[in-house]
Amino acid sequence: MNLQTDEVKFRLQRFQQLLNQHQIDLALIINPLNIFYFSGTFAKGFLLISPKEVKLLINRPWERAKKETLIPCEPIKSLKELPLIISSLRSKGSLGIEKENIPVRDFLRYQALLEGYSFIAIDQLILETRAVKTPYEIECIRKAGKMLDKALKRALPHFKPGIKELEASAILEKELRILGHPGLTRSLNGFELTFGYLISGKEGLKATPSYTGEGGEGVPCFPGGASYKKILKEDEPILIDFSGYHQGYYIDQTRMVSFKKLPYAHEVYQGSLYILKELKEFIKPGLNGDEIFAKAKELAEKTGLGSYFMYSDGDLGFIGHGVGLQIDEPPVLGKKQKMTIKENMVIALEPKFHLPEVGVIGVEETFLVTKEGLKSLNTTSTKWKILKRSV
Repeated sequence: MNLQTDEVKFRLQRFQQLLNQHQIDLALIINPLNIFYFSGTFAKGFLLISPKEVKLLINRPWERAKKETLIPCEPIKSLKELPLIISSLRSKGSLGIEKENIPVRDFLRYQALLEGYSFIAIDQLILETRAVKTPYEIECIRKAGKMLDKALKRALPHFKPGIKELEASAILEKELRILGHPGLTRSLNGFELTFGYLISGKEGLKATPSYTGEGGEGVPCFPGGASYKKILKEDEPILIDFSGYHQGYYIDQTRMVSFKKLPYAHEVYQGSLYILKELKEFIKPGLNGDEIFAKAKELAEKTGLGSYFMYSDGDLGFIGHGVGLQIDEPPVLGKKQKMTIKENMVIALEPKFHLPEVGVIGVEETFLVTKEGLKSLNTTSTKWKILKRSV
């Protein structure tokens, strides 16, 4: 399943409608990931979109990009060529630009080069376009879930007591890499992440600088996730928060495993599944992130473990997020988040409890928002898996 010209045209038309609504005559897109979304090629260059015209200027790699792109393109060798090209499309005035994705140094350079234009931020308009997924994108995310499920089934039989977290993580990472995962999970907020987090026991409670559903020791200068710690105890819960990948798109998923049944941890896990089930029935188009988070907090209080809910070095303030070309796209399902949930958005819900002396217990599932409610895109069972003690 490859990206088609009609798909790209549909995305461009949706974005052009937003430009019209916000009275923006021309958008200048620089972020390679957004260029990929609107053109089908990941390149260094510039994408110019007006309500009636689209022009892709490629700096590099020219030969590869011109074969991959699904829209008209031409080479651009120097930034100095940009003002003349832009002026041919519109007279001086307002110009939409990605202010949040451009380093200050580059932004100042564009300001000097495009003197006479007033810059308008279009970051949210791009993300708003990307947030509502097409059937093609939904199928990519679904296939990413199948990849992750297949990798888990191959890797888990090789886990055994005494294995290091890093080694266990590497076993799963190897299977994902063989299946086509790039080894990097892109983040909207600059969160540095490879395939995901595999953590065990109370060490998983160690917080990270980023707002994530769990933490972990990690390795020096990369806090979070797997560490050199050995999974020595058979009574430790093991949390696996990993991404699957297909054609640029991710799926997010957390599952719990252990080497024997852990009565208290299993009881807490039932609380996470209860919250997930209730949220699945509660969430409909028209709600916003703040309302969904408030409902999750209400449900967590009913479990009797409200004070441990989504709590890592303080209240995390969220219960989920959008998923797509990046693992943490809008909408954010958290405090004071007012973006409206719409049909065909893809969201991940991750109700987790941070329990002293036990660790992080929880689940994460990626859903498609429909008129009737949420439909899971994951393939892996949410049942807590008991691993065999030997290979």
